[in-house]
Amino acid sequence: MLTEINIDGLVGPTHHFGGLGVGNLASQEHANCVSRPRAAALEGMRKAALLDGLGIPQFIWLPPMRPRLELLRAVGFEGDRQSQIEAAFHTAPHLLSAAFSGAFMWAANSATVSASCDTSDGHLHFTPANLISSWHRSVEAGERRGDLQVLFANCPKVSIHHALPALVALRDEGAANHMRVSDATGRYGFDLFVYGDGPSSAARPPDFFPRQSRAACEAIARRHQLAPERTVFLQQHPAAISAGVFHNDVIATSHRNFLIYHQHAFVEDEAIFDLLDARFQQAAGCPLLRVRVTQQELPLHDAVRSYFFNSQIVTPGSSYRDRSPPRMVLVCPAQCQEIESALRLIQRLIADPDNPLDAVHFVGLEQSMANGGGPACLRLRVPVTDEQLACLPERFRFGSRLRDQLTLSIETNYRETLELKDFLDCEFVDALLASSSRWF
Repeated sequence: MLTEINIDGLVGPTHHFGGLGVGNLASQEHANCVSRPRAAALEGMRKAALLDGLGIPQFIWLPPMRPRLELLRAVGFEGDRQSQIEAAFHTAPHLLSAAFSGAFMWAANSATVSASCDTSDGHLHFTPANLISSWHRSVEAGERRGDLQVLFANCPKVSIHHALPALVALRDEGAANHMRVSDATGRYGFDLFVYGDGPSSAARPPDFFPRQSRAACEAIARRHQLAPERTVFLQQHPAAISAGVFHNDVIATSHRNFLIYHQHAFVEDEAIFDLLDARFQQAAGCPLLRVRVTQQELPLHDAVRSYFFNSQIVTPGSSYRDRSPPRMVLVCPAQCQEIESALRLIQRLIADPDNPLDAVHFVGLEQSMANGGGPACLRLRVPVTDEQLACLPERFRFGSRLRDQLTLSIETNYRETLELKDFLDCEFVDALLASSSRWF
């Protein structure tokens, strides 16, 4: 049996609103607003504590070093550190924002993950996302590959690949565009890859550049040695991309044998899902529970505003193990309570005995949401064997000790508010560059 662990990206001290997200309406709407790094990090910690309390093994990735001043040098800003920063601030503030970017907090973009029981070599496979659609995130691939190597260093049967080549045709955004459906044990799984480019029957192309290519999805499926008969490729609907659905996890999500998606999530989806239903029933021995949310029930505009589909769906731990079949819990952004259509949908799902959702928890992630990331954006989920779980280092596992350590560091070192002009402060930048030694 597999256990799904969560790896959350801790919000970093340079969390700010740069408006750099391609096709991300919330990011663009809040560009240059005052951010609250301390509050953002503590919000993420509270979400991690909730998941830990539900019995989900929860791990934490610490923030990588920021700023990345070599990015400024690469685009022609020379001189000492202060000269680089001041020149960029006055002539190309978006490039300065990119060098200080805290977007690594959204761990769902870290990599695409394939369970060991889905791969022909029996290995747990990772491909870090190259993230080349956004200049401020392209540096993360090497950082997160290093993090994966540290976290899984002692685990058997793990393959951690390099990111795909940094080519437009192979642009990749990681697990935010990948779903897995399986039986209750996790042993019989199907991989669903979602891409944005390609032909479409829609009236017009999307307003924003699609971030995920089909070629990237196919390359990862080959690299991870996935069985073609259990691998599905779905094209994201151009209307969804135009509405601000820059990743699939803003419009669809899954957990075990439960799949929920919007009517306008995919192009020509029903024929593909009918075939998937039959194959899933045959392989897994249980039905695939699909919920197709209509435009009338949750308009695209409300889906993007509420981030309902960016909720986490989890199966709680020991307190639920005596239930058959196991029940699931929905972890939703607090904004879902404020948008009538989203709240009605949640209430209907919880009340419906034909789906496995048993309860809902609303979490406040105001700072992450303002930059375009909900609960599911903040975590990378990884299906591990019992042996692999036992080999993961305890120092990165969320619990009271790590919570107290990180809370102290956040409250001591994070600013209450932050604006782009604050990066002109030499002492602040010096403290950022020295911060990695203060975590433990």
